[in-house]
Amino acid sequence: MFRTSALALVVVAVSTLHPAVSHAQDGPVSGKEVQETWVGKDLVGTTASGSRVLMRLEQDGKATLSAGNTNDSGTWRPYDTGYCTTWKTIRAGQERCFTVTRAAAVFKVANPDGSPSGQFTSIK
Repeated sequence: MFRTSALALVVVAVSTLHPAVSHAQDGPVSGKEVQETWVGKDLVGTTASGSRVLMRLEQDGKATLSAGNTNDSGTWRPYDTGYCTTWKTIRAGQERCFTVTRAAAVFKVANPDGSPSGQFTSIK
């Protein structure tokens, strides 16, 4: 009995500290988590208006985006509660920082004013 309880306690302690396990929790997503889980992968989802979006963030700070009829490239960086992007043509090259939250397997992205920017439903 003691051995089983001790093992369960260790599993709980490790699962609350291990980054891969903590990523599965709903709520705010940190810039560090964005960097650890999104970099080098294709993020697929939809914009707030319903267009399909594909975004890719690279370790070297480069980024690419395809949304509806728009294709762009630029840079990205982690942000306290998400990430920031600067695109060559979108927003005339001005940086914008986005807040990310997770609800189940969906990453919801919000503009600085809190309005929805879109969501990512698949990370490949």
